[in-house]
Amino acid sequence: MRPLALFLFVACLPAVWQMEQKALDEFVNLLDPHYSYTVLEKKTFNFLYDFTVITINMTSQKWLDESEVDKPVWSHNLTIYVPKTRKVEKSCLLFIRPDKKDESTSPDPFHFKDFGALVLSTKSVVAELRPVPDQPLTFYNHPLGHKNSRGYDIMAYSWWRFLNDMTAPPHWLVQFPMVKATIRAIDTITAYVKEEYYRDITKFTLAGISMAGWASWLTAAVDKRVEAIIPIAMDLLNINENLHHQYRAYCGWSYMLRSFYEMNITQELDSPRFSLLASHVDPLAYNERYTNVAKYIIDLSGDEIFQPDNSHYYFSQLEGKKYLRILPNYDQSFSGNDTFMRNISPFYVRMVQKKYPLPNISWNTSTTNTGGIITLRTYNVHRVYAWYADTVGGTRRDFRTKIAAGSSTQNNPVKWTKTSPLKGVKDVYKAEFQNPAKGWRAFFIEAVYTGGVVKAPFTATSELLIIPDTFPCPDCDGDGCRGTLV
Repeated sequence: MRPLALFLFVACLPAVWQMEQKALDEFVNLLDPHYSYTVLEKKTFNFLYDFTVITINMTSQKWLDESEVDKPVWSHNLTIYVPKTRKVEKSCLLFIRPDKKDESTSPDPFHFKDFGALVLSTKSVVAELRPVPDQPLTFYNHPLGHKNSRGYDIMAYSWWRFLNDMTAPPHWLVQFPMVKATIRAIDTITAYVKEEYYRDITKFTLAGISMAGWASWLTAAVDKRVEAIIPIAMDLLNINENLHHQYRAYCGWSYMLRSFYEMNITQELDSPRFSLLASHVDPLAYNERYTNVAKYIIDLSGDEIFQPDNSHYYFSQLEGKKYLRILPNYDQSFSGNDTFMRNISPFYVRMVQKKYPLPNISWNTSTTNTGGIITLRTYNVHRVYAWYADTVGGTRRDFRTKIAAGSSTQNNPVKWTKTSPLKGVKDVYKAEFQNPAKGWRAFFIEAVYTGGVVKAPFTATSELLIIPDTFPCPDCDGDGCRGTLV
């Protein structure tokens, strides 16, 4: 363990933005004596790979205390991949995952091949942190009596506590310790690589899935070392507007928000306390801090938690370089392995190797009484397509792959179809569709760019447009937002 050296290292870092201080800034920069790390294994792979894998157990912090939760001290697996030959000295990709810790000291076989390929193709350090948040957790005052809470149930409890206890400080919101865990991982990677390899890593790209994607957003807002983020299946920016948007589209709430619904959080949506909550954890509340952060936002067309057109309420407002990637026919059960190689790698390669810069892409959308059109502008593109899908019936504006069926779920057979390649005129591509006979149709344009040292091309998309631009239900207000699960 190296707690003293790490404290001194962290204390000297210019970690936070010199802007208006927020509660999150104060929390992540408050030194915690529980922070330490232990190297469990260091193993070098030659022949086909030729890199070293360092497996670390990292304790990031103490969140809450023993009277509130069974496991207040958070620990994580941190795996660092260091190539023998490093052409990119100062950059690192940190992949954040919410799944469970592994008791084994061996590299995670789920991503070993993918990390190895990325390390060798970029000649840069790559790392993996899990789980964020540390889980499962049992809260002794859980209003539903849940034990061994995971994922969004942890988030729902932390929100419930903050909303119902006017004395609860902001760090009760689980996004706070998630960000702190990510920053401690950045500190650990930086300190270890400097000590063992005499190299200074100063730039990080963060990739995170679902809840861990939320951590990537907020970490970029409070740590200048983050130059890019790849949030996957987490784009709940402009929280209040997007939750109201879901209510109008579904006439209720996705069954995946059950914990929030059962803890009566949905009916607090318009309360002053919820507005305060959003000011602490909504990434859009930190928008001015994203000017120098590149963003590659990966959304899922069939996401059971977030709607595929959430971007309508935040994307145009986002500061800085930004790209959107909608994955057709994917939901929250998607294969992280496939997504990692086909989508994350090309973006990161273009970030760290200037030979193949990120493309310029823009679009606008419009609707009429009979349909809609997306006009996309880009150049040096390999192929451009449109994807489209229709809702099942006309009851809800619902493109999820699964919906509620009593206390269980059932398939919602929404199928996305790709068109033939679109022909551009002076680097302008258009996709136009008519309203369906019933229900709603969604579509977007996909642009594929070749080049780079990985086989997978870089893909970006326009926002998703839904036609007709109508909703099946009126908006909710106040207590009426409790709603129902669908």
